[in-house]
Amino acid sequence: MRTVLGVLASLLLVAGLATAGDEKPPSTQTNRMTECNAQAREKQVTGDARKQFMSDCLKSHKADGSTTKAPHPKTTEGGSNAQGEKMKACNQEATAKNLHGDERRVFMSACLKGDKKS
Repeated sequence: MRTVLGVLASLLLVAGLATAGDEKPPSTQTNRMTECNAQAREKQVTGDARKQFMSDCLKSHKADGSTTKAPHPKTTEGGSNAQGEKMKACNQEATAKNLHGDERRVFMSACLKGDKKS
């Protein structure tokens, strides 16, 4: 019994040591979170003020140049989503026509494709 426990313990030890070298370096997001958390702790910010501070801090790191997201390809220059606007208009029209169930689904499909059927 002791030999079985000894073998199991040594296997766990070897497995633990083998996986210890496989750690990945922290991501830039993790680094930003760590920095902002340290600043918030330093300033002793708590509650909603801390949430706001963290949000602002993380946004400022993005503005400093690390990673800024490109606009979504379906977004127009003005920043409005053309598909979203179309969906909203079709929903309003379907509601005005009091469509439900399969009729609404068929209408919405046709409306979103641009083949408006009354």
